Amino acid sequence: MRRTVWILPSPKVKPAARFSVADLEANEIALGFLQISALPSGPWNDPTASSLTDAEKQMVAEQWGVHSRADWLGMIEHLTTVRRRRHAWMAHLAARNQRAITLGRVPRSAEWLAAIAAEGGDERNARPFVTGIEQIEREIRTHVGSEIVTPELFVRTLDGYALGQAVAMVTWGVALGHADIAEARRIIHRINVDARPSFVSWADFGLSYLAGRVMHWSDGAVDDESFAKFGDGWSDFKAAASAKRGGPWATLPWPAAVEIPSPHRIG
Repeated sequence: MRRTVWILPSPKVKPAARFSVADLEANEIALGFLQISALPSGPWNDPTASSLTDAEKQMVAEQWGVHSRADWLGMIEHLTTVRRRRHAWMAHLAARNQRAITLGRVPRSAEWLAAIAAEGGDERNARPFVTGIEQIEREIRTHVGSEIVTPELFVRTLDGYALGQAVAMVTWGVALGHADIAEARRIIHRINVDARPSFVSWADFGLSYLAGRVMHWSDGAVDDESFAKFGDGWSDFKAAASAKRGGPWATLPWPAAVEIPSPHRIG
């Protein structure tokens, strides 16, 4: 007798009813969707991280070293500037970006390596990085779907990871008592002002976030095991980009009306 297998529909993304899902504030906090979902600390549109338990608040404070308001502001500043960057990785991606502009398409592996060499880099040393980034792109495109991570998208920066963390950190700070909602909104806005010009779409940002996460935690040693361990956020990426599941990235516009100069530093 053949057993019947029931396939349950994927769960809907549930926002907080008391906060908007369609205005500019929603658009800006959605930049932190993947990190907010990863903890998880509450609905994606909730700037108060209301789902954090007392134990989880303590964990956040310990893991991130944000025991005071000054610590918290300093961590946001760190995530939005230093961004866990490595000079060699940035140089390799910059060479690819420039070659893509010249070619009008995504460079092939050999073309990317040649571009690195033309900039004075060592092809042999760069090869594991190039191979790793291209594997991450293939894995994410396979898991999330090529209709979302379209063929012309490629990892141009790894900054998305720390920027998404920065937005989440703002909401965690509200939960920890370091700020109120109004200040959190202002800081999230400034993060968006600085971040948005580096990306062309939600999918571009999501690709950068996941690639940055895998590269950071694997220390650049990318293989099937490291992607399975550190690239598991692909399911949240797919949910964020799904209109059927109520994902905010599927409905909120990119670009948003946030790309205006900001003379103010965070805090």
